[in-house]
Amino acid sequence: MGDGLELARSAPKGSTVWVDLTASTAEDLAVLADEWQFHHLAIEDCIHEQRRSKYERFPAHAFVVVHALDPTTQDDLDTLALRIFVRPGLVVSVHQHPISAVNRVEALLRDDPDRIGHGADRVLHALIDAVVDEFMPLLERWESQLDGLETRADKHRDVSVMDEVVALRRNLLVMRRLMLPQQEVVRRLMDNTDTTAPGKIYFRDVLDHMDALADSAQLLVEVCHGMIQVQVERVNERLNKTMKYMAIVSTLLLPMTVISGVFGMNFDVIPNQHSSLGFYGAIAMMVVSALILMVWFRLRKWV
Repeated sequence: MGDGLELARSAPKGSTVWVDLTASTAEDLAVLADEWQFHHLAIEDCIHEQRRSKYERFPAHAFVVVHALDPTTQDDLDTLALRIFVRPGLVVSVHQHPISAVNRVEALLRDDPDRIGHGADRVLHALIDAVVDEFMPLLERWESQLDGLETRADKHRDVSVMDEVVALRRNLLVMRRLMLPQQEVVRRLMDNTDTTAPGKIYFRDVLDHMDALADSAQLLVEVCHGMIQVQVERVNERLNKTMKYMAIVSTLLLPMTVISGVFGMNFDVIPNQHSSLGFYGAIAMMVVSALILMVWFRLRKWV
């Protein structure tokens, strides 16, 4: 941190300085308040975990919180909070763990130092744009995964894909919930009077990317919902067919049960009770009754 502060202090007047700080303790962050008079509420937000992106305007500076993807975890949607203090000529980014988007912006500015000379809002735009860009490959991977699940469901009638579809739908909804507050942050930056006219153009471009991500995620959610509905209808169709066949079998067995019940009654006088052909006659009646019912079902087009 010391080197960053020295560079900021020695920067020529009128230049733009970006200080990136990996800090998690109150002692580290207290230096920011002492050096640049950042508001204590914003400093507190840097200490505590922020679950929601936001934009706040304080008398001496603006404070932005966005969430970047954490590629070091198993969960695709684990995020890291990136807090950014902004005022004319100064950008200070604070995070508790390394963020790949910040590293990419640092490499970009090292390759093109003139970019930072366009003002603090251009540096802020580069940080937010890098954060948003990391969501696109993830969404493309989910789209490809969904195409594979559709193929398995349609061609192979694989019902087991539903667990994967439900999990994918949940991830897409989480992405939309992450993107919505960040869209509001960019909108407020565009409305900020301190944002330069060229800066507003760049923020509008980031907002277009966010809108495209949110729309694509919503479209994939609807595709997942449609796949779930189709699978539910297929399951219901199979269940209805099974119930239909069971009902047919039960109906065919009903006259057989009646005939066997009649000849099985415990009376002394039953027609043909002691006939040598009585058994075969009962079987014939059962078979004929079943055949009559089958013909009737066919005529009614029930089977």
